[in-house]
Amino acid sequence: SRSDVVGCTVHFTRAADEGGTEKVRYNMLCPVIACDGAGSRVRYAMKTQNLTTFTEDIIPRGYKEVLFPNPGANDFGAKGGVGGEPCDGRYGLHIWPRGDHMLMALANMDGSFTGTFYADNKGPENSFEAFSDTEEGRGKCKEFCEKHYTDAIPHVGGLDSLVRQITSNPTGILGTVRTSTWAVKGKLLLIGDSCHAMVPFFGQGCNCGFEDTLWLSKLIDKFCCRDGTVASDLCTADNFAAAFAELEQERRPNADAICDMALENFVEMRDKTGDVRFQAMKKVENKLENLYPEKIRSRYAMVCYGGEGNVSYANAKNLGVIQAEILEQLTMNFKDEAALAKAADEVDLEEALRLIEEKLLPRQRQLGVDLSTVKH
Repeated sequence: SRSDVVGCTVHFTRAADEGGTEKVRYNMLCPVIACDGAGSRVRYAMKTQNLTTFTEDIIPRGYKEVLFPNPGANDFGAKGGVGGEPCDGRYGLHIWPRGDHMLMALANMDGSFTGTFYADNKGPENSFEAFSDTEEGRGKCKEFCEKHYTDAIPHVGGLDSLVRQITSNPTGILGTVRTSTWAVKGKLLLIGDSCHAMVPFFGQGCNCGFEDTLWLSKLIDKFCCRDGTVASDLCTADNFAAAFAELEQERRPNADAICDMALENFVEMRDKTGDVRFQAMKKVENKLENLYPEKIRSRYAMVCYGGEGNVSYANAKNLGVIQAEILEQLTMNFKDEAALAKAADEVDLEEALRLIEEKLLPRQRQLGVDLSTVKH
């Protein structure tokens, strides 16, 4: 527990040569960087020693993977119409939003698609519990798929293939981990999923972990290097502790923000992508960011293509709230589906620019955000 000591003692249970298990102990003479995932044993050990607290919020929905074979010439892209645009399906994200459940598909290198079906884990109907791998469960699943996913069935290889995969493939867990303290002096540091696991609906879990390592590298340079080279006399307990503390200060607000946005994106993908008003707002947003790319970028673009220019997860979340208010205001007078289909063509650009300059730009300046760094 001495504050001047670097590293810690790691205890393992391993298989013994003569059978059974044995305890082994290693004294680590350097800091331990724990990247051991959402179920981190290191995080649990820290909690046992009252060095941190954490939450593991498992949502009541799960997922099953569903393979879409290579469609060949039939790429099931968008045909356009009703305000929509034609889109090549070979490289797109396909979503069948159905409210309480949804199906999505992402392209693979070989032309096939990895599909994911999301639904409630428990319940007498429309759940993985109901869609058991039994005659009754397969029957319920068949009726369900015929009712809700008729247009997806041909792309999965037929109804029997879809039912078989939903009823027999393993169910994945969806949840969020939030950790109150990531570091113990200069001894130990949690990064990645070990301290901020998230649901996959923004596709940022791995990237968020990479950002942790980038900041760790920057801070090791700052505190433990001289002229770009590690200096042994600077690799002290105090310097490691300072680096780890600054990393946690920088990264924890951003990790919390992307965990929140990932959960919000689940609702967006599951419910809102099928809503005509939401679609109209997205098209207006796309028009505005193409016209004024250094003044407004979609939250999605900031999250996925930001990082530099202080376009962090936390700032993207903050600015996204203001932008949503602007888009709602710009589309509020488009009342019905026919009018909403024309919203992107008929939006008042003068009013849009006024709202951006009055509401959005001051907040960008306050946060020190430079949108010109968002490139894709």
